[in-house]
Amino acid sequence: MQFRGLALLMLSLVFAMSAFAQFGKPKPTPKTTEEYFAERALRDASRLTQGVAGRDIIRPSDGIDLQRAESRMDEAFNIYTNLCSDRALPQDQWARNCFALADMYRRGLGTEQDYDLARTHYDAACIEGRHTGACMQQAYISQKGSDGEPDLEHARALYDQACELDDPGGCAGLGNMVYAGLGGPRDRQQGANLLQASCADGYQWGCTRLTEYGLCTAWRMARSTEGGQVSERLLCERLSRGLNVFE
Repeated sequence: MQFRGLALLMLSLVFAMSAFAQFGKPKPTPKTTEEYFAERALRDASRLTQGVAGRDIIRPSDGIDLQRAESRMDEAFNIYTNLCSDRALPQDQWARNCFALADMYRRGLGTEQDYDLARTHYDAACIEGRHTGACMQQAYISQKGSDGEPDLEHARALYDQACELDDPGGCAGLGNMVYAGLGGPRDRQQGANLLQASCADGYQWGCTRLTEYGLCTAWRMARSTEGGQVSERLLCERLSRGLNVFE
């Protein structure tokens, strides 16, 4: 009886793994007509503000119309506001619209520039909506203090969230802060591991930080089969796969 139960458990795991292999991650919810309209409105606003690419701006007919540009930005802003606030929508859909709305607040498009409201919507999209772009944008703002004063603890938490969502940039940002002890406890081993993982995933900044921290020194003189210097990414990728830098 016990063997039978174990066999059933193993069988269910096999089915689950095969289903994941077949279908992979869920596909994003398709964009609605409103979302496409908002994107087009922002493109139009940019053109109406800057003029037609490749044409000298001499007359109004050359593309500048600030009043129409403002109207188009207002349309996009209203659409993103409505879609962001509608939590009955699929998670990825309202989250990406909150991200777009946060961008408009941050840049002062269709509204006055407001970093506090931008942070509110970036945080919602990141933490509740699991939107990696929102995590990364607000983490960078909080780390640099672009909205006033640096908030390293908040930046670290958002990089952590992005890393949990399998974003190599998030793991690199988190690894950098953990290694340096920014926004929380310092742990060089964990920080190096995170940077190595992001580098192995092809995130160049992670490789750069490893080099700057001196964690790729052991591979720096390695040579490629052609006799040239091995790239920084390849050095650190080898490091991440086969060498514990603290041994």
